[in-house]
Amino acid sequence: MQGHTASDPAARIFHFVMIKPTHYDDDGYPIQWMRSAIPSNTLACLNGLAEDARARSVLGPGVDFRLHTFDETNRRVRPDRIIRMVRRAGGRVLIGLVGVQSNQFPRAVDLARPFLAAGLPVCIGGFHVSGCLAMLPEMPPDMRAALELGISFFAGEAESRRLDEVFFSRNGMSCVRSA
Repeated sequence: MQGHTASDPAARIFHFVMIKPTHYDDDGYPIQWMRSAIPSNTLACLNGLAEDARARSVLGPGVDFRLHTFDETNRRVRPDRIIRMVRRAGGRVLIGLVGVQSNQFPRAVDLARPFLAAGLPVCIGGFHVSGCLAMLPEMPPDMRAALELGISFFAGEAESRRLDEVFFSRNGMSCVRSA
């Protein structure tokens, strides 16, 4: 990872990469459609919340807040290309695997691996994480394994400026690392 100084233009760039993962078929292949009839509502809502955070300059004035959305049900997600894109531009980055349902959790973890190997922070949110944390007496093994890989979880809704807390920690330091 590169370190950036305050005078470095790349230090003023923040990438929020939102990926809505698909799930695997019975043979272990990701299910994708050439054309999707219904786009991901979760992805659209989270993008809108991130747009609001950008408009309110939650990361400070002058930060080039770049939003990248990928719906894997109708678009091939290439982590290697996303990593190259954010590294070429520089700055800080957060990879969000969003709206993850229980059948999509294994795919989300698999998508997270190359980002983690590249030193980029990954967060998974959605029904699986929220439901398991809210209703089960203990965290299931798949989630414990994901935590051990270095994946963070987001439980609940991102509204009411909760997404801001992900972008910016309580002590005024950004919680994301440089690309």
